[in-house]
Amino acid sequence: MTIEHDGKTVTSCVWNENAYLAYLATLPEPSLAEVQADKLTEINAACDAAITAGCDVTLSDGTAGHISLTQEDQINLTTAQAAVQGGAAGYPYHLDGALCKIFAAADILTMASAATAHILYHTTYCNHLRTWVSRCVAVDDVKGIAYGGALPADLAANMQTIMTAMGGGNA
Repeated sequence: MTIEHDGKTVTSCVWNENAYLAYLATLPEPSLAEVQADKLTEINAACDAAITAGCDVTLSDGTAGHISLTQEDQINLTTAQAAVQGGAAGYPYHLDGALCKIFAAADILTMASAATAHILYHTTYCNHLRTWVSRCVAVDDVKGIAYGGALPADLAANMQTIMTAMGGGNA
């Protein structure tokens, strides 16, 4: 990079791609453990984002909507679920972008069930990806793993067994 200045302020900056690539070539290759640690951080962040993004839900009257699942949303939905399981006929809640209203107990349970399935799916999938990363023996293999990608056959079968046992789950 060529930088020109007037003594106080940079007046020009020109990127030199060849110099940058030559510099990168001098850096040591990251170890397998470093690449795995970075990949686990990436996978965890993607899982958290997928959970927080929430899920779609269809209510008893046929209306469909979306519920976000931030930690606060999860606490609120758990509170609503506990209230209706304790006998409340309804509970105030909201679909994303909609005004809060009293939902019938059945709809609160539908939302809670959808949220639980969504969280279960992503948590289980993340766990399987983490296992895959930990058993890799080559840096390129680790780099090829991405959240949302297909699992190896044995991990996919194990995940399917878990999801089936739990009554499904959604992506």
